[in-house]
Amino acid sequence: MRALKWLAAAAIALVMAFLLGAVPLPSPLIGARAEPSAEPVRIYVLSNGFHSDIALPDRDGETLLRFGIDPADYPVDHDAVRYWAFGWGSKTAYTSLLEITDLTPGIAIRSLAFDVSVMHVLPLGEIGPREGIYAIDVSPAQYDRLVSGIRRSFGAEIRPIPDISQGYGDRYYEGEGRFSPLKGCNVWTGRRLRDAGIGVGMWTVFAQSLEFGLGRVSAL
Repeated sequence: MRALKWLAAAAIALVMAFLLGAVPLPSPLIGARAEPSAEPVRIYVLSNGFHSDIALPDRDGETLLRFGIDPADYPVDHDAVRYWAFGWGSKTAYTSLLEITDLTPGIAIRSLAFDVSVMHVLPLGEIGPREGIYAIDVSPAQYDRLVSGIRRSFGAEIRPIPDISQGYGDRYYEGEGRFSPLKGCNVWTGRRLRDAGIGVGMWTVFAQSLEFGLGRVSAL
């Protein structure tokens, strides 16, 4: 009987998590002065069903400089870079998993046990429409808030992690905060978007709950 109660409680918690992901929060910028003449900035949220990143435009190299990151650290053709994808997550999982099939019980346990966090930065070319890609047009003020929120996730200083890469010209940095089952990568993505005034769900613990809100605000 006790086991059934625990299972019922877990099922209710799971349903509540999904529902909270579907409830949009009011934008903190509501009531602020509109910017009718300002050109919107297109960002993207990339989701593969279990992890999400926020992609910011390169803007002629300005983006990395705003983060205090040296573009020379990236062994890529910078003329071909159009976007930079930023993600936050467990150091163990991020640096061990290239595919979901790489997941082992040991990696899962270490990742969920309040693992230290890292920031991942990946150069991208043009981003086209496909499943799991959400385009969002934001105002310059929202964009600045988004950049500031992502920058805080690196901590007070930019601290590169040497000799770790997924092999795509990407880089890892020490992150701010600890990873946990209740504070994962999709919660981070949702928080960054909400802080910028983009109305996604209240608690986006799953990629699917994040995507509920992204479907409402996506420009595509």
